[in-house]
This record gives sequence, C-alpha cells and structure tokens, in this order.
Amino acid sequence: MSPKSKRGLCPLVKNPLRECYCFDLNSRNINPAIYYCSNNYESCEIFRRKSGLLKPYENMVRPE
Repeated sequence: MSPKSKRGLCPLVKNPLRECYCFDLNSRNINPAIYYCSNNYESCEIFRRKSGLLKPYENMVRPE
C-alpha cells in the first residue's frame, strides 16, 4: 500500500478499548485521536498491541 493511499478509520473505532484515544475525546487526546484513529492507525501503539503487531517490550528503552 502506498503512503498516499487511504486506509480509512481504525478498526477499533467502532468498538474502542478504554485506552483508545477515541474512547473518551477530550482536549488532551483530540489530536492523537485525529491522527491515529484515521489514516495512521497502523502506527498507533494501542492498535499495534491489540492486533499483535507490537511485540512485548518493543517500545521500552533499555537501561544504560
């Protein structure tokens, strides 16, 4: 899929998880909801974790 093609809404929008940005829209999460719940849901950590695309500890920083 090319970067310019539209993917549409996140599949979780119809039945969002409590941690989803679109679950409880407020001034704090309206920007991430617009960004992630639309065409960029594949880069959303919540979507990736739910769909199995994000491996456990993949996004954690290693201690130095």
